[in-house]
Amino acid sequence: MMSLKKSRTKLYAVLAISPILLLSGCKPVDWVKEKLGMSPSKKVKKYGKSKKRSSSKGWVVKVGDEVVVSDQKFEDEFNLLLEEKPQLKSMLPLMPNLEKDFARGLGNQEIITRYIQEHKLDQKSDYLAKKERMERAVIQMLNTEFFAQSFKDEKLSDSAVKKFYEDNKDTMQGILISRGGVNTVAVSFEKKSDADAFCKRAKSLGSKLDIEKLAKNSGLSDKVRDFKMVNGQSYTVEPVLRTKLLSLKKFPTVDVVAVGDDAFWVVHAISKEEAQYRPFDQVKDGVRSVAEQTEKGKQLQKELEKLAKNYSLEINDSYFAKKTAQAEAQLEELQRKAELAQAAQNAPQSKTA
Repeated sequence: MMSLKKSRTKLYAVLAISPILLLSGCKPVDWVKEKLGMSPSKKVKKYGKSKKRSSSKGWVVKVGDEVVVSDQKFEDEFNLLLEEKPQLKSMLPLMPNLEKDFARGLGNQEIITRYIQEHKLDQKSDYLAKKERMERAVIQMLNTEFFAQSFKDEKLSDSAVKKFYEDNKDTMQGILISRGGVNTVAVSFEKKSDADAFCKRAKSLGSKLDIEKLAKNSGLSDKVRDFKMVNGQSYTVEPVLRTKLLSLKKFPTVDVVAVGDDAFWVVHAISKEEAQYRPFDQVKDGVRSVAEQTEKGKQLQKELEKLAKNYSLEINDSYFAKKTAQAEAQLEELQRKAELAQAAQNAPQSKTA
């Protein structure tokens, strides 16, 4: 019986190879390009720098009496697969049937092609329409790839990478550990006079203040809300309240914040925690990669702007004017509804008799 470790390794290998068994070992885009007559498999000699596997004249896959995959074509295709997925090389000893499975994949591709042609599915309008879209997408992809390659990549200095880290550490994935924020508990009121009176009582307790306990003793337990950490990303907190809390310099602080004509919060801003980030030295390689890609994007954008002028590119703004106005009106309506819903959620609740 195969050991659990070996079975698991083989499973991982199968998962790695399974998407390409059906489509002749090519990545989806490569498969599309092959169907368009642009298959990299027809230019395998370009991969001559890698060590070629030996082969003898013969066939590997036949359909009836017709050889559809010769041994040379098979070796070329399999070498291409190993070029594209080098991790498979280490899996070969664990998967003695991998090459045969790959051959089966090439055979599957051939019989699918024949089925499509015999049933004239490739003449259906939706097939042709999708083929045209895919052709256009592949060509656009290649154009974009080679356009980008035509401009030299700029290597950034260490100081430039460090600056990029400082400027973007709040948004870059894998750098921010904790956003920090202001630890806040608040009590809601409908009348400013009631809020002021409660605030005065809260302040009188000084360092002994437990605002939740004070609210409970005042019959206001249902008015208490623990906001926990409020930071710039706390979008469920009213903007006015969020801005006020983030502007505070002294902690702890007790204050009244008006968020509407009949909506007030007595906030207890207990403490503030600074955001925490992974040290630059731990992430600098990843940051450099993102920074240089970003700079390359800026470079390409500048080149596009130059080309737009050279080729007299023009967008008909009047065509989009009405569409823009409609979109802005819809956005304003959505924002209005969201604000009303948020106000209803945060508004003080009237006591029931």
